[in-house]
Amino acid sequence: MNEQILDRLLMTLEVALDAFAICEVDHGRRLIANGANEIEVHYVLSGQMHLAIPGHHPIICGPGSIVVIPPNLQQSIGADDRDAVEMIAIENCSRAPNGMTRFDASRDGKGDLRFVCGLITANISGSFGLLDAVRRPLVEELGEEAFIRASYDLMLREINQPELGSRALTGALMKACLLLLLRRHFSRSEHETSLLSTLRDPRLGKAVTAVLDKPSARHSVAALASTAGMSRSAFAREFSHAFAMSPMEFVARTRLHNAAELLRSTSLPVKVIAASIGFSSRSHFSRAFRDSYGDDPSSYRRHAQQCDVGTASPLPGQRETRPNGHAPNAAA
Repeated sequence: MNEQILDRLLMTLEVALDAFAICEVDHGRRLIANGANEIEVHYVLSGQMHLAIPGHHPIICGPGSIVVIPPNLQQSIGADDRDAVEMIAIENCSRAPNGMTRFDASRDGKGDLRFVCGLITANISGSFGLLDAVRRPLVEELGEEAFIRASYDLMLREINQPELGSRALTGALMKACLLLLLRRHFSRSEHETSLLSTLRDPRLGKAVTAVLDKPSARHSVAALASTAGMSRSAFAREFSHAFAMSPMEFVARTRLHNAAELLRSTSLPVKVIAASIGFSSRSHFSRAFRDSYGDDPSSYRRHAQQCDVGTASPLPGQRETRPNGHAPNAAA
């Protein structure tokens, strides 16, 4: 993919940290976890991680390494590669005094391997998951990046002692760490992967960036196909295959995402926001917004303001259950 287009997509990358856990594993023990529904990001604090995932090559990495695990992959994590006692993660999960989730496969609470794990969502302008194309773990040794360790130290502090803006700050720090990982990943030409494989066609990238740059413009399948330099039918087919949605669904999601941002960050009237993103009627906008976000625009703004002052949902790592009602499944 054209580097300029990829850089434009990364500029709109949004990362939410949905759960956070400390994990301890001793030599001779392995932590077994079923795959989570979200992307998992492991960061090795100390020791050596020996990660086994069915159907993939074993991964061995040391302190400062970041491992991105696609959703729904079972994991076996140990401090060495010898035969080990297997311990089910969810059965060895507890809540530390500071409220953080802890997965403990150690004998004394101080594992030979220590790592932190976050469950994240990462998407482009609220429209499609940047890492959805990943089918195997991404691993980068980033021990020399002082920023990475400092960021994780700060994330741990913010989750231990939440204050105003802690959710936004932890998400921003995780995004920065992911961007450093992706920069390293893409800098090696020999490291060809399936990551963003569906976006390698720069013609689709041109259409995507046209929508991201001007979401309120009069976009149509024909106009976007012309921007991409493709026939209408070929463009619609290739776009739907790449993003698992139609071009106009992508336009609608991007517009509504921009509207949500304006509702959270400004006091503009709903009617003005609707017009600014390309809706001719407030009622049409309100129906579309409610269908996507589960709230009408005014209620969404009110709830967002409550969240900003710390009265909404708890910090990642402090939830008693996942959104689907199940306990965190990260090994994580």
